[in-house]
Amino acid sequence: MASVLNHGGRALAFARERNLDYRDVLDFSANINPLGPSPKTIAALQESLHTIAVYPEEMPTRFVRCLSSELGVPVDQILTGNGATELIYFWLRTTRPQSATLIVPAFMEYRRALESAGARITVTTLRPEDHFRLPIIQPVSDVVILSNPNNPTGACVPPEPLLDWLGQISGSTQILLDEAFIEFTGQPSMVRYIGKFPNLWVLRSMTKFYAIPGLRLGYLVGKGVPSLTHSREPWQVNNLAEIAGIASLADRSYQEATLQLVQRERIWLWKQLQGLAHIRGFPTGANFFFARCDSDRKLDELIAALAEQHILIRDCRGIEGVDGHCGPCFRFAIKKREENMRLLSYFRRI
Repeated sequence: MASVLNHGGRALAFARERNLDYRDVLDFSANINPLGPSPKTIAALQESLHTIAVYPEEMPTRFVRCLSSELGVPVDQILTGNGATELIYFWLRTTRPQSATLIVPAFMEYRRALESAGARITVTTLRPEDHFRLPIIQPVSDVVILSNPNNPTGACVPPEPLLDWLGQISGSTQILLDEAFIEFTGQPSMVRYIGKFPNLWVLRSMTKFYAIPGLRLGYLVGKGVPSLTHSREPWQVNNLAEIAGIASLADRSYQEATLQLVQRERIWLWKQLQGLAHIRGFPTGANFFFARCDSDRKLDELIAALAEQHILIRDCRGIEGVDGHCGPCFRFAIKKREENMRLLSYFRRI
């Protein structure tokens, strides 16, 4: 069993370790749009390479204005960052909560960021037997952190139940809602409710849906953003990231094509998973599946066999809230049909 917990998306490291071209690695461990970046984004970047010779603006004003128009939110309630993870650390470092409720399974950086901020952590665990349904809680902590859809399980709470859930939380508790994968669900963001919930902070990522993880671009939306700007370090968003963000938001046909592809393949993959003898997949609303193997041995064998074929999946053992509750689990992204069929052929062999 894997003893070191790493992030997914290790194609570059895997390729370096095996002396491969990273483009020869089929990486299901990173949940990135299978279409790759928008052609319009690539074109905009190619036309703007000369901007690497000049400083970016201290704050990416043009990108923020695009987000404001897209979300219907005032510009002063949007804070951009060098990816969503950077914003998690900044927000906690700046707000300095003394206590926090963490809903797990969860992205590992939540705990790391909370610990670096010195917060006492209380854990609420989502249960597979409840389909990872979000439980009603009444935390007595300064902060609650959750993701929708949940990473790594893919469980997704529809807007109305989530709105009811948010209404149960005391206004004195800050809520950080990570929507890194919300675009893949086709459902609206909760940013439209920040006026109703002054304690709500919605974290969004541009890297997943728009397939630009190498550029690092994310943003945080909330009524409290103006109180953070005086503490914000400058130049968190580089010129190329800003240009890519603007071009990506403008490409509606690319967005629609992505939703159609992911929805089609999600339905197809779900049906295929039902016929596997030693793997159980869980329902998902995201662009990835969370699945359980019969045993640690089978999962070890699967990961090793895939690696020999230069295919990566995300080993979820060791993730808080998985071990002891879900069994030997893994996560894999939804890709194009040919790639999905290739992965499934190995699932059927174990």
